[in-house]
Amino acid sequence: MSTSSGVVSALQQFRDRSAAWFDSDDYATLKVVVAITVLSLVLRTVFLGARVAHFDEGRVAYWAWHFGETGNFAYRYIIHGPFIQHVDRWLFALIGPSDFAMRLPVAVVGGLLPLSALLLRAHLDRSETVALAFLFTLDPVLVYYSRFMRSDVLVAAFMFVAFALLVRLYDTRKPRYMYAAAVFLALGFASKENALVYVVTWLGATGLLLAKLLILPNGFRDAAAFVLPRQVNDLATAVLPERFGRVEFATGPPSAGAVWARVVGRVKGDVWRVVGIVQSFRKRHDPAWQVAGAYVGHVVLALVVFGFVSLYFYAPRGAGIDGIESHPVIAASTPGYVGFWEGITNPALFGQLLETTVDRVVDQWGNWLEPGTEKARDTYMKHFWVSTEALILGSRVVAVLGAVGYVLDRLGATTPRHLVPFCFYAGFVSIFGYPLGTDIGAPWLAVHAIVPLAVPAAVALGAVFRWGSASLATGDTSRFTSATLVLFALSLLVAQSAVGQVYTNTTEDGNPLVQYAQPSESLKDDLREMDRLATANGGHTDVLVYYGQSGGEFDQHNAYVGPNRDEWDESYRNNKPTCLMWYNALPLPWYFAAGDMDVQCENNERNLESLLRQSPPPVIITQDFDPTVPEAALEAAGYENETHRMRTTGERNLFTVWTNEDAVGNETAQ
Repeated sequence: MSTSSGVVSALQQFRDRSAAWFDSDDYATLKVVVAITVLSLVLRTVFLGARVAHFDEGRVAYWAWHFGETGNFAYRYIIHGPFIQHVDRWLFALIGPSDFAMRLPVAVVGGLLPLSALLLRAHLDRSETVALAFLFTLDPVLVYYSRFMRSDVLVAAFMFVAFALLVRLYDTRKPRYMYAAAVFLALGFASKENALVYVVTWLGATGLLLAKLLILPNGFRDAAAFVLPRQVNDLATAVLPERFGRVEFATGPPSAGAVWARVVGRVKGDVWRVVGIVQSFRKRHDPAWQVAGAYVGHVVLALVVFGFVSLYFYAPRGAGIDGIESHPVIAASTPGYVGFWEGITNPALFGQLLETTVDRVVDQWGNWLEPGTEKARDTYMKHFWVSTEALILGSRVVAVLGAVGYVLDRLGATTPRHLVPFCFYAGFVSIFGYPLGTDIGAPWLAVHAIVPLAVPAAVALGAVFRWGSASLATGDTSRFTSATLVLFALSLLVAQSAVGQVYTNTTEDGNPLVQYAQPSESLKDDLREMDRLATANGGHTDVLVYYGQSGGEFDQHNAYVGPNRDEWDESYRNNKPTCLMWYNALPLPWYFAAGDMDVQCENNERNLESLLRQSPPPVIITQDFDPTVPEAALEAAGYENETHRMRTTGERNLFTVWTNEDAVGNETAQ
């Protein structure tokens, strides 16, 4: 008993000292959030290059590498926003192309997201601000996709910060927040096209918020007072906070006349409420034309800032789209476009730069905005369940706490704030809306619901913390224990998801966060061996990719090598090596490029056997469903083999990497 009392006493002292520190230090919340952000960055960057690249990672990373190697860039919606290509190009030049380097921008942006909680400090108390930073730091889905080179975390982070800056602008009326919001909006649109969906979501959430203010200004109490009989008055008064007072409910279901009278009364009340808001605003501010005039210049300049940042990322470079969609030899001889720097430094060319960029953006956005196909509509539920499974199994804590936080706000159990229902509406609608706007069902869609839902979730988490803290201060050990158990259970759920989904089983099909176009983890060791052998090979063919089936047996959906040798150097896009069925082989082309490997192809079994006798390359890649692979000849030539899965599902996704240390330095027959 004395031991228990001693523990409680020690906890009370710690609680009192912490509260005193927060009360005496104006920067205490800032310091805690910064410390949490450091943890966030560590969680996202440790072992960042360990997982083998996903199909999408390999594709976008290749084009960032290609941009750096050739200087050619053009915006293509199929690669999503240009932000990551520009930043990765700089990083590759500084530290070299690698899985770590390509993911680092996303990891840093995702890792810094907890700092955005500070922008909402006028609407969240300090426990809720810290809770929001923690949720952004520890949520398993956000952590996993911050360690993944896709633009979903980028657009989610940039658009949330832009929203928070606009809230801060509303709080302070300081124009600098408008300019900062313009920059982050531009970064969001430069990250991914669905930044537009965020704006639509904000407009929808604003409409729902206005409806809430006009129809249910007092939350669920208004709805209950409309329909519940008087007998529940005592129960409602006991449940609702004391500040609501005694609520008079109807004795039974209202008549049609009573309903109409209530509707008319409510409409009149709402009209006078709006009139009162306008009159109050006019009393507290200068005339409307003066207020508008004071901000017109700032709005115009903010739009200029938005346009300049957008132009920087979207403007073509080098030979533009011709440098991407042409054969390397043709691209090298193509006259260059007016790129960003040429147009900015030469006023005579600025108009041409602007016209070229706008035409390209309009064309690509037009393709992206095309109505969904019948196939996409038919697969909506499949996409919905994939993203919802990731939300439930990966971010269950945020999902549950988000709903609880919204209910607490509506009941008035916490201080009612417009921010809480706004973010709940935005997150809830995103759960159902994003699967409709995609042709691929993927768990990363959950990111776009989790970020806004984290705000009401932080309100709920802060309420639990305050409940426990108040119980500890009064010595109510039973309530303190209950609050501690709730926090412990939530922490356990987060830890379980993080360990099982983020840092282990990162490529397994059973992981709800893994999308099917993910190669198996076992490939990573062979990729390192390929890079080592290529480095030691010194100017000879490093890797040979083989696929021997032809005619009616040729599998165009899975084969790595095309059937027509005459077309091997006529790639539609400047994809190297041009002899590959490039997209089938992803992410291998990324690793070939990052390792500066000389890669050749073969599609004839006899040619391969002859090559094995005369000048075998150090690495040969074959596909397991190809019956023409001369396995006995490969083994006799001294090759060792490891088989890997290129995708998490599918019968024809197995391929084998054959390596031969003794073949390093051989001249390969052409």
